[in-house]
Amino acid sequence: MKKYIFFYIPYLLFVLTFVVLILCNSKADLHLWLTSFYTPVGDVFFRYYTYVGDWVPYLVIAGLLFYNYRMALFVLVSQLATGLVSIIIKKTWNEPRPILYFKEHFPNIQLHQVVGEHLHLAHSFPSGHTITAFAFFLALVFYTKKTTLHFLYFILALLVGYSRIYLSQHFAVDVLVGSFVGVLVTILCKYYFKKFPMKWADGSLRDVFSRKASCRFCYSRLKTYLCKLKIKYVVLRCVHC
Repeated sequence: MKKYIFFYIPYLLFVLTFVVLILCNSKADLHLWLTSFYTPVGDVFFRYYTYVGDWVPYLVIAGLLFYNYRMALFVLVSQLATGLVSIIIKKTWNEPRPILYFKEHFPNIQLHQVVGEHLHLAHSFPSGHTITAFAFFLALVFYTKKTTLHFLYFILALLVGYSRIYLSQHFAVDVLVGSFVGVLVTILCKYYFKKFPMKWADGSLRDVFSRKASCRFCYSRLKTYLCKLKIKYVVLRCVHC
C-alpha cells in the first residue's frame, strides 16, 4: 500500500472533505454551490472530458494490448467488475438526477445547463462515470512505477467526478460513493488477480508482430539463397515460428 500513497492520501482527503460538505449542507444547496463555478471554457472542457469515465478506458485497453497483456487484462477486468457493481446499485436505488430533483422540489430554481448536454432523469446513485474513472486510473497506478504520476492519476479521476456534478448529471454523494466503489472493487480485483500467474500475459501484440516479421525475413533470405543455388526449396520453419 505504501507504494501508492500518492494516490491514496489525496483520495482520503477528498473523501473526508466531501463527507463534511455532505453532512453540513443540504443536497440542493451543496449542488448549487459546486455548480456555481461555471465558465464558457469549463462548459466545453467538462462536456468532453466526462467521456474519460465512459468509453475512453476501453480505447486505452486496446492500445495496452500492444504494450502488455497483463496490464490490458487487469484494466479490462476492473472495468467489467465495477460496471457490474454499478448496474446492481443503480437498479437497487433508483434515485432522481439533479434536473428531476430540482424540478420536483425547487421548481423556481434553474440549474446551469451546458449546451448540447442531455440531462438524464433517473438512476443518479451512484455515478457510473466516476466509478469507471477511479477504477481506470487506480488500475494504471498499480502498473506505474513513477509515484509522481500516481497523484496525476488521482487528479484526472477527480476531474471526471467533478464533471458529473458540473454537468448536473449527479449529486456530490453520487460522486463520493462512485469513487469508493471504483477504488474498492479495483483493489479487490488486484488481490484476486495475483492468484493467477498467467505467464503468457507478460507478452504483447507487439511481440507477435515482431516475431512474424522476423519469420518472413528468415524465409525470404532462405528462399533467395536456395534460388541462387538452383535448388528446389521447401517450406521451413525458423526458430522464431
